[in-house]
Amino acid sequence: MKIVVISAHPDDFLYGTAGTLMTHRDDERHVIVLAPIQRGPMIEVAEALGVVLHPLDGQYKHIDKTVGALLDATTASLSEIMPDYVLAPCASGDWSPDHTAAGAIAARAFVDSGTFGQWNGRLLRYPIPASTTRFNPNVWVKLAPSLLEEKIRLATIMVRGAEDIWPHEVVRWEVGTGHRFAQEVGWPAAHVEAFDALYMVPFDRLPPRDDSTSHLVDRYRDVVARIQSERPDPGADGSDYPISSSASG
Repeated sequence: MKIVVISAHPDDFLYGTAGTLMTHRDDERHVIVLAPIQRGPMIEVAEALGVVLHPLDGQYKHIDKTVGALLDATTASLSEIMPDYVLAPCASGDWSPDHTAAGAIAARAFVDSGTFGQWNGRLLRYPIPASTTRFNPNVWVKLAPSLLEEKIRLATIMVRGAEDIWPHEVVRWEVGTGHRFAQEVGWPAAHVEAFDALYMVPFDRLPPRDDSTSHLVDRYRDVVARIQSERPDPGADGSDYPISSSASG
């Protein structure tokens, strides 16, 4: 399978999806980072995970200023890769404008690239532990204890040089916080990564993409409406795509 993770910042994809990426080591995995701060640690973590890294040139804390260019680049990458799964942040329910902007960009690129309609790919949203406030998961990927410890180790690498802000105990807390959304719905596992999918099914790893299009017959209109409600509209001059804070999650 092909899996693409879209992330506003390097630590977001690590906290939200590193365990799932490690669970799928035998699959083709890509990570698109819109605002690639922490470049050295980001590259080291990507190499450890064995993922193909696609750093873009978004501005940290100001992703909304260059949404048009980031959307074009993300759509082009998805069109080239045609992934079975796209993992992305939520377009709402997070206090970070960068995170919600990344979620809105991902939703639109998912449709515009043909990943959704033509390729029948799946979009899964992941929470960013320290900043996502509203999240209703319906998919859980269980992490083995060894993967959880490796995720913590990689998170420690990602915050190298910023230990005064993110000491080791904070890193462990952030990794552990990612489990709370599953705990809230009573999912019985020692640790999981939780996702909000366009279809509901729990599993131990992501199943192969279903080549059938039968699910689109009855649900196509509703699914497209949900995704399009998160699509940023072009600005008046056509050069930018402001993000609406009222987009559905």
